[in-house]
Amino acid sequence: MVAAFKRFFVPAVRFATAQGVISNLTGDGLLMEWQVTRDNTNKADEATVAIYNLSPTLTGAIFQAWQTLSAASGYLVTLSIGWDGVPQKLMRGDVWDFVPARRTPTDSVAVFKIGDGNKSLRDQVVGKSFKGAKISIVLEYLVSIPSTAPDIGGGGLGLIYPPESKALVAKASAELPVQTWGNIPAGANTREAINLIMDTLGLEWRVHNGEFVVLRAGVINKPGPLIRPGTGLISYEKRNDGGIIFSALANPEVEPGIQVFVQDDFGKPFGEPVYRVERVTFAGSTAGDSLMNVQAAKVVTL
Repeated sequence: MVAAFKRFFVPAVRFATAQGVISNLTGDGLLMEWQVTRDNTNKADEATVAIYNLSPTLTGAIFQAWQTLSAASGYLVTLSIGWDGVPQKLMRGDVWDFVPARRTPTDSVAVFKIGDGNKSLRDQVVGKSFKGAKISIVLEYLVSIPSTAPDIGGGGLGLIYPPESKALVAKASAELPVQTWGNIPAGANTREAINLIMDTLGLEWRVHNGEFVVLRAGVINKPGPLIRPGTGLISYEKRNDGGIIFSALANPEVEPGIQVFVQDDFGKPFGEPVYRVERVTFAGSTAGDSLMNVQAAKVVTL
C-alpha cells in the first residue's frame, strides 16, 4: 500500500546545544542527518546526529564544553524534527560520544552520539535508608531527587515525574495489600531499587526526554495519534501474533508504550482497533525523507 500525500514534503530540524542552535527548517541550510531508536524497556534510547560542514569555531567550542561536562553532569542536547518549518521535540539526551570533524573526500562531518541519560544518573546510589515508608513516596523520591555524587547523599535520578505516571503508580499501589515498603538501605543502587518497587507494583518504566514514564502491560497512560494515509502512513504489514509493523512520515508523538490507531482515511482499522508501540526508529535527512518505522503489538487488557 502506498499513499499519496498532499503535504509534508520538506523535513524541518533543529538541534540545540549549549553553544548554539543549529537548524534547517526549509531544506536550504546545512545538511543534517539523524537516527533515533527507542523501545519499551528502560535501557537508554539511542540517537546519532550528523551535521555537514559546520563552522570549525562552533564545533571547537562544543568539543571543549563536551570534554569538560561529559565526565560530570553530562552534555545535554535536544533534537527536534517536524514539517512545514515547525520542528517538534523528538529527543533530549546526553552526548556520550562526539567526533567534531569526520573527514570525507568532500565534507567535514560533526557526529553526535546521544543517550537518554547522563553517566552520573546511571550510577546513582540511594542517599538515605527507607523503612516502612509509603511506596509512592519512596518511588517519587528515588525518581525526582536530583542526582548527586555518591558521598554527598540524595541519589535520585533527577527525572521529571509526569502526572500520568503518578496516576498509574497510585492505582497500582492501592491494589496492594500492604502499601508501605520494607527496607531500602542507603547506598543501594537507585535504578535497582526502582526496578524492585516497579516489579512489586506490576509496572514497567522507561526514560523519555528526561521524564519517568510508567507503563502497565506495555502501555503508558496517555492517548496516542491516529496513523492514516492522510497523516503520513506509507505501508503496513500485519504480524502473525496480532501485532503490526508500519512505516510512516515521522511523528515525534509516537513513542514506546503509546497506543496508536492504524486506519484508512475513513476510520476503518487495519487489523486491530488499537496497538501499543513496542519499538520505533526515526531516520531522516534534510536532503531527503523523515520517516519512522514502528513495531506495535495487540493491546492486552488486564
